[in-house]
Order: sequence, then C-alpha cells, then structure tokens
Amino acid sequence: MEKKREDILQDLDIKAKEIRRKLIETVSKNGGHLSSNLGIVELTLCLHESFDIEKDKILFDVGHQGYVHKLLTGRDKNFDTLRKRHGIGPFMDPKESNYDPFISGHAGTALSAGSGIAMGNPDSKVVIVVGDAAISNGHSIEALNNIGGNKLKNVIVILNDNDMSIGKNVGSLSKFFGKFLVSEKYMNLRDDIKGIIKKIKIAEGFSNTLERMEVSVKNFFLPLSILESLGFTFFGVLDGHNCDELLTTFEKIKNVEGPIFIHVKTQKGKGYKYAEEDQEKFHGISPFDIKTGSIPKNSSSYSSIFGNEIVKFAKEDKDIFAICCGMVKGTGLKEFFEKFPERAIDTGIAEGHAVTFAGGLAREKRKPYVAIYSTFIQRAFSQLIHDISLQKLPVRFIIDRAGIVGEDGKTHNGLYDIAMFLTVPNYTVIAPTTSKELKEALEITRNFESGPIVIRIPREIEFNIENDTKFELGKWKELKKGKNNLFIATGSMLKEILNIEEQLKARGIEGTIVSAASIKPLDETYLLDAANKYDNIFVLEEAYIKNSFGSSIMDFYNDRGINKLIYKIGINQGNIPHGNRGELLEEFGLRGENLIKRIEDKIDAGKK
Repeated sequence: MEKKREDILQDLDIKAKEIRRKLIETVSKNGGHLSSNLGIVELTLCLHESFDIEKDKILFDVGHQGYVHKLLTGRDKNFDTLRKRHGIGPFMDPKESNYDPFISGHAGTALSAGSGIAMGNPDSKVVIVVGDAAISNGHSIEALNNIGGNKLKNVIVILNDNDMSIGKNVGSLSKFFGKFLVSEKYMNLRDDIKGIIKKIKIAEGFSNTLERMEVSVKNFFLPLSILESLGFTFFGVLDGHNCDELLTTFEKIKNVEGPIFIHVKTQKGKGYKYAEEDQEKFHGISPFDIKTGSIPKNSSSYSSIFGNEIVKFAKEDKDIFAICCGMVKGTGLKEFFEKFPERAIDTGIAEGHAVTFAGGLAREKRKPYVAIYSTFIQRAFSQLIHDISLQKLPVRFIIDRAGIVGEDGKTHNGLYDIAMFLTVPNYTVIAPTTSKELKEALEITRNFESGPIVIRIPREIEFNIENDTKFELGKWKELKKGKNNLFIATGSMLKEILNIEEQLKARGIEGTIVSAASIKPLDETYLLDAANKYDNIFVLEEAYIKNSFGSSIMDFYNDRGINKLIYKIGINQGNIPHGNRGELLEEFGLRGENLIKRIEDKIDAGKK
C-alpha cells in the first residue's frame, strides 16, 4: 500500500532530526565539515525519496555536503569512524561505496564528471548538487556550457545556495514564479503546446513567439535566466528545508527532459545554534564541545604566524596585498581582511584566476601575497608557468597545508608542490624548519624582486629550537655534528630527525644534522664540501619523492660528475589516505620508529 504524503513527510521530519543529531555528535568527536551538512539534510533526504538510488546517480560538489548521503547509503553503522584511519572517508569516493559515482574533494569537478556520466549512461538520471561557492568556479561554468550545448536530457543540476546572494530579484516573486513553473497547469500547458506544434507543424514563427514570451517573463523575474540561454530549464527558488515543496518539484521534473537547473535555498548550520551563528567556523572544524561550541586552544600554527606577520608588514607598506581562494581563516588572513579590506581579495574557488590576478598586481609594482593550500595550488599550474614564471613576476606564494594534512585525506594532501615549483623556472622555494625561520623568510619576501618566491608550511603547530643563526637564501644550518651520516632535513622533517637522534645513536647510527630551509637555491658550497665527508647522505622531506628536494641534490652532484649516492626519505606514493596526521606520518615512515627503520634499512642496504 502506497504511503500517504502526510506520512512520508512525517517520516522525513523524524529522519532529519535523527541525522542532525548524528552529525553533531560525530563531528564534535572527530572533527569535519558540519555546517554545510546540517544545511543539506532535507534536500538529501528528498533526493533519496524521489529518485531510484540503485539506478540514478547523485554527485555532490564538493564532498563537504556528502555526510547525509553517506548515512543514507549503508554507512550509518560505522559513521562514528568518520575521518579516522580505515574509517569512513571525508568525501565521496567510489572505492568506499558504489553509491558514490565519482571522487570529490576539490570544488568544481562534479558538473564535468556528471556530464560525462550522463552521456555514458543516458538511461539514468544524473543529479549534481553544487554548492554556491563551487558554482562560480571556472571549471563549473565550462561544464554548464557543455551540458547545455550537448543538451544532456538526463542531467539535473541543483544549486545548494546557503550563503551567496544571487540577485535582487531572487526572493518572494521568483519563488512564486518558480512554484508556477512546476505546477501541473504550467507543465501540462507547455506539453500540450509542444504537442500541438509538433502535430500540425505550424509556422516556425509561432513557435519562436511562444519561446520569446516565456523567456521574457522569466527574465523579468529571474536573473538566473542566463541558464536558460545555456540550454537549461530553470526552476526555483525552492526552500531547501521544506520537504513537501522539494518532493513536489522532484516528482514533476523527473519526467521533464533536461538539462534542468534547480535553485534551492538552504541555511548553513541549520539545527545547531553555534553552527548557525558562525557558519565559517563550523564549515571545517576540529573536535569541539557540543554544549558550548568551543574548541580546545592549541599553540600557534604556522598559518597563524604568517597571518600575524603579514598584518605587521601591511601596516608599514601600503603596497602589500593579500589574496586567498575561499580560505580566509584557514590561511591565517582573518585579521588582514578585517584591517585592510581594500587590499584583501578573496577570489573564491578560483585558484587560476587568483594567481594571474596577483601577476597583474605585481606588474603594477604592488606586493601580492597569495595564500593557497598546497592541494589547491595544483589547480593553477598553467598560470604559475605562463603568467608568473615567464615574466619572472615577484609574486609571494604561501603554500599552506603542505605535506600530509591528516583527516581530509587523499584529495587534500599537499604532496606535489615541491615537484611543481622545482620544475618551473624562476621560482625561489623555501620550507622553513622552525617558526622563527618562517618569520625570517617572510621578512625576506617583503622587498624580494628577483622573481616569484614560495614559502611552504605544514598543517602543524609551531616548532622552535635554540639557534641564533639567521635564515639566508642558499644557506643551510649545521645543527648537530657527527660522523658517517649526513641528514639534510627541510621543513617539518627537521623536527622529526631531531626527535629520533638519540634513538639512532643508541643503535650505532650517528651523524650531522642540517636544517635546510632553502630548497631553491641549494647551498651549493655546503654540498660540495660534504660530498666526500660522509658515507651516507639522507635527504628528508614531507613530500612526494619524485622530482623532489632530494632529486635536486642528486642532480646537483650528477651534473658535476660527483659519484654520490643520495638516500631520499619522503613519501613514496601519491595516495595517502585519511587519518590522524601524526599516525600517518609514522605509518608512512616519516616519524618515530618507522623513520628509524627506513634509515637503518638504507644503511644496511649500502653495506651489502
């Protein structure tokens, strides 16, 4: 017996409350993306209610919105393992579930992937849920154009608008009009007119007149009618928390030929007071106290140190600009944006644009600082070459979250930035080994005009040692003196090698430890002097070992005909899963006992 609408709505309301409770409890313990998922509960429930989840495909851009979908697709029983090693992943992943059609993590991919899936599988509906920040990404715009151009009839795009204002006319009038567009009378009228035109083959002019009338009325009410020009049928604006309205719309459009675009308005953080009040804080959050919404205070992070320093610089120098891509707080720029709004630019999820924009500022003798997560700078590789390197523009890049990031997992690890910047000419590359060194490196960037300069920082709290030697480009610091082995450590790996120094000595392995923050240029004088002093040279870096810092040292010796074996201690694979950052560092041989074992194995192998 078919359920009554009232019973369905009641069940959905109960489920929504249960899901919100589960989301809040889990994220408070494990950390994660809370506010965006709280805002998409009813929308996801109604999608699962309306579409055949065994046949139809639902993609989320980005996976920040995917927790509810995970709970509804068999992952509820072990949802408490979210973001933990060997547990439920942070984003959509086909390896985790067949209900995840495509991997997600970087914004702007779902529309392109979804259009390919739709063309390859024309018998299924493909629903693509896009956040209001992701829709403005250049990748998304290209995909919308392609979907409309190819007239993909089985594509439904849902804009989950939880923050952005799209235009003055998006309000009660457009909502009323949107309801009219999905009403039975309108749908039947449109189908009847199309049928009559087809049957009697009336003049083309009349058909065009009807089209023009419909478009003209929509233009009056809806700024988003541009989507109709791209080939979409537009519906909205819908209340994303009104299940009755959502179900009614989905039932109507399931039998309408696409592509279809639905604008849904939701409240980010809905159902949890603190997430509603501070949506950005709870977008991606560490474990917190449910009762107060507060997070335990930690020591200063490298991101916050950068943020503090650039505010000091900007007070003294009006040519300093700060640019980020939707991560104001994450990159430490919150205070800069508050104090210098006229010199603070958040481009949104548009890394390529941010890089070229900074190049334009640099051409006008300004001093742009571009703060982007390592995993996202990958999206601007062409601009780094074409727009910055070729012109040797002095843009300052702060590459945050470099190395293993932890719980955000394989789509967010920053493993390739060293390889990128060593490959492209004209870049100076620094990976400070301490917070003191970070401040000294930042000071150098203030008046650096010799080309683009990169400072690479990990997702870590600050680390310091007693050392009075000031950082210099192309110079390394010898911190510990020993025999037989040379350990050249850059970035976060200085801390790791110092932490195991005594254990290595206890196992008969001693050596010299060098702090090497200057990745490019190398300290050539030191390398030439060290070539014949040590049996083994180890290069330690928290990055992918192909085309790495260690590789550049190998090339240095090879180019000079020096026969020296270099042991590269880094990350051997590009696919590092999610989990606690410290645990992952140890698991993949960059910390503690496993790092000791890697060093021992290299030395033993060299003796054979």
